[in-house]
Amino acid sequence: MPAKNFASRIFLMFLFLTSAPLLAQYNTDSLKANINNPKLHDTTKLANIALLIDNLFENKAANVYTDLMGKIARRNLASKNLSTELRKKYTMYLAAYYNNVSIQLENNQNPKALDYLNKSVELYRSVGADDELYTSLVSKGLLLSRRKRYKEAIECYFKALKFFEKDKEANADGISYVYTNLGVLYGDQDQNLTSIKYLKKAVENIDRKKEAPTVEDGLQKSLIYYNIGTKYFILKNFTLADKYLHLSLELSEKYNQNSFRSFAIGRLGTIDLHFKRYEAAEKKLIFAKELSESNDAKAFALINLGDVYLHKKEYAKAEKCLEQGLAISKNLHNVDLNGHAYYSLYQVCKENGNYRKGIEMLEAYNTIQDSTKVEETKNELKRQQLQYSFEKKALNLELETQRKNAAKNNLLLLLTSAVILLFIGAYFFYRNAKQKQAISAFEKNSLRQKLLLSQMNPHFIFNSIDNIQSLIYNKQDKEAVDYLAKFSKLTRQILENSNENYITLDEELMMIDNYLSIQRLLYGNKFNFVVNLADAIDTELILVPPMLTQPFIENAIKHGLAGRDNGLIAIDFNFENQKLLFTISDNGVGFGESNHSDGKKSLAMKITKERLRSLTGKSDFEIRLQNLFDDHSQIVGAQVSFEIPYIYEN
Repeated sequence: MPAKNFASRIFLMFLFLTSAPLLAQYNTDSLKANINNPKLHDTTKLANIALLIDNLFENKAANVYTDLMGKIARRNLASKNLSTELRKKYTMYLAAYYNNVSIQLENNQNPKALDYLNKSVELYRSVGADDELYTSLVSKGLLLSRRKRYKEAIECYFKALKFFEKDKEANADGISYVYTNLGVLYGDQDQNLTSIKYLKKAVENIDRKKEAPTVEDGLQKSLIYYNIGTKYFILKNFTLADKYLHLSLELSEKYNQNSFRSFAIGRLGTIDLHFKRYEAAEKKLIFAKELSESNDAKAFALINLGDVYLHKKEYAKAEKCLEQGLAISKNLHNVDLNGHAYYSLYQVCKENGNYRKGIEMLEAYNTIQDSTKVEETKNELKRQQLQYSFEKKALNLELETQRKNAAKNNLLLLLTSAVILLFIGAYFFYRNAKQKQAISAFEKNSLRQKLLLSQMNPHFIFNSIDNIQSLIYNKQDKEAVDYLAKFSKLTRQILENSNENYITLDEELMMIDNYLSIQRLLYGNKFNFVVNLADAIDTELILVPPMLTQPFIENAIKHGLAGRDNGLIAIDFNFENQKLLFTISDNGVGFGESNHSDGKKSLAMKITKERLRSLTGKSDFEIRLQNLFDDHSQIVGAQVSFEIPYIYEN
């Protein structure tokens, strides 16, 4: 029965991301002649159609025979006089039809692909075709994973894996597909070492097969080796990356699969680029572009070739390659390649002096980075929920086994009851603790949001944008780009750090410097600033809560230096008795009634005190405010100081 082989095609179509041909095993003309023979029984005709589809690689031609398969299967299933055996056969061919339609829809990015695959799974289930059912279940997991529905995807994978491992030798293909997909899934979540582990398990299962390797085996190994090499490249282990990429290249050359060759050679070119071997990188990437038979491979080669020309300062060539690659990757909706191309084009435009286009490229890149970060956060949350779900299922399975055994023995029944009561008590204790944690986390998050809103002063944002527009209108393009880069960097720092409880003091200092530089531009360079750091402070090893100091810096600029043309702000970080002290001084008007009554200043003070109490659990933190006086008792400035809680990371 060819249905199982047919169902497995969905893996290859999705995993390889290309419709390039494998090596034909049957004469297609002979198969077509058999199909057109009116004397041939429909079951034999369907078997020939399935073989023909497996050997047709032009999508339109394969689609015609897929439709014919569905038509014949439906027509026969409408008969009321079918034997049980024939009904099962036609049902399995109808399931194979839905499976193939799912491939067509997924290739066209049609969301209904999953609906058709669900129909295939249910039909196989209805006739007890377990091999085909669990093979299609892995395909379903892959589609769910591509839609970021990781919890459901892993459930499909492990259901299939449990079935396949009942007979590891007979189901080596199925096991290898599951491990391959798990490797891809963990790679999507940047868990590269775990991804490599599963991908290597997939290769082990392919090599475990007793029969001679098939073309599909070789191409699957080629793709797995490419993925392993790419993960090692990301981990900066270039020796192992080079090893596995060459293994992928050898297999793709053996089976004449040019898109795979293109990817492997292109990735080897990026290794040359990393080590500044520009001529070697250029040669490999040009060859990869010429070899590419899929848009994915072509876009990858063009964008990385653009990077080579950028480093060689051949900016016209770089811009041309990057724009060609970007046009292709946009159609593919490849977020990673799009972001790569936008940032490289920004660098090219900056070097060319095309600042207006450079700003557009930088904004497009930042938009992609923001959306990717949100998606990564969602993915990580789903992963944690998934891990908990499977641990819970494992626990329930263990309890169920205990209950069955206890039914045979009254003593075990009593012990099991005690265990269940213990688990119930633990569950309520756990739930109560989680509720308290959730409330605490909610309060901290609300506090963080208040802080973020108070820091991202709308006037500061609007003034910054107005300033950028003014620089552009005055044709100060370079200054506008630099200003926008500073503003974009500061905005990203604030948004990212607001999600962290602690950051390094070095990161906090960079943010302070960036913020003061922008404010200095906004105030027409009417003040200077200096940041002093005690010698004993290691900024890389000390972790501090983010953005504790910003409200006081803002107040010093807005109130302390109001109306002055020669303002000065001094910031000091010191160690005293193992305490990290922050002090900010200005040469402004000092603290008076008008300053103390300012609502925003009071809010900043309140939020900072709340954060200090929340982070440390202490209520005795003191924020000291004092005026500075000269020898004649005249106010010459103001000073604010307080202790910053910190963690020393050793």
